[in-house]
Amino acid sequence: MMFKKTIPLALASVVALSASSSAVAFIPQTSSSIISNRPIALRSTIEGDTDAILPAFETKDEYTAYLQKAGKLPDGFAVGTAKGTFVSVEAPALGPLPIKATVIHLTEGPAESWAAVFTSNRFPGCPVKVGKARLAEGKPIQALVINNKVSNVCPGGDGVAAAESVCAAVAEKLNLAGGASSVIPSSTGVIGWRLPAKELAEDVVPRAIEALQSDSAYSAAEAIMTTDRYPKLRSKTLSNGVRIVGVAKGAGMIEPNMATMLGYLMTDAKIKRDSLQAMLTEACNKSFNSISIDGDESTSDTVVAIASGLKDLD
Repeated sequence: MMFKKTIPLALASVVALSASSSAVAFIPQTSSSIISNRPIALRSTIEGDTDAILPAFETKDEYTAYLQKAGKLPDGFAVGTAKGTFVSVEAPALGPLPIKATVIHLTEGPAESWAAVFTSNRFPGCPVKVGKARLAEGKPIQALVINNKVSNVCPGGDGVAAAESVCAAVAEKLNLAGGASSVIPSSTGVIGWRLPAKELAEDVVPRAIEALQSDSAYSAAEAIMTTDRYPKLRSKTLSNGVRIVGVAKGAGMIEPNMATMLGYLMTDAKIKRDSLQAMLTEACNKSFNSISIDGDESTSDTVVAIASGLKDLD
């Protein structure tokens, strides 16, 4: 079947391009000679996909508009984001600090087919510990929750319990039959701080869920950023109509095993879980595990691929 050959390449392409922290080139408006020869590859965006090689952009607003048009979600997915504040227990003198939460929801029910690859760092973050446990259990997943600002790595309190409490808040708000165990958490940001679980669970996450929409993944790409200069989103529609959309963040602590911070791939393909896991592993080996920027292997690295299963492969 052609799909079996196509989707690993598509996954690798989406993963690799989403990981790139230097894929955006802005052209000064005074450079008329360059502007007059701008590539016409934007036509791919009209069809809903990002180009294999991004065109140059004159402004950040143009780049943003490009990703928004290319960020159409696969069938069966909704994304919501929200902003909030918290006061760090470790650094209260800093006062209220901003934090964002992102929720990715499978609107048609839990997904049996999902896969994940995590950091091999010997001191993984608490969300990674939870995610690895979910992967080992092999239960269906129906939501992901991601926060920036605090990584929940080596926190002073019980970081696993904090991550689980945020998952429980997602499950309760969405009325998920699988409860907290059907939610995968991810965190990125400062190491050594306690996760503001109360603020996330009682304020930011509920508002992110209220903001759920099924149009574009762009808001997720933007909300998971920390030190990234620009959001990273890539998309691909296969000839049979199956769609793959990926968002990622990562600008530092990029070293093989794995070479990013966070990445999420969504597809509406109907595909077996073991096949998806093999494809994701292959894609990551060709991308994240082949990139190095500063030689630091992150404690939070997580890539999750999840399939709603609403479109046949034939």
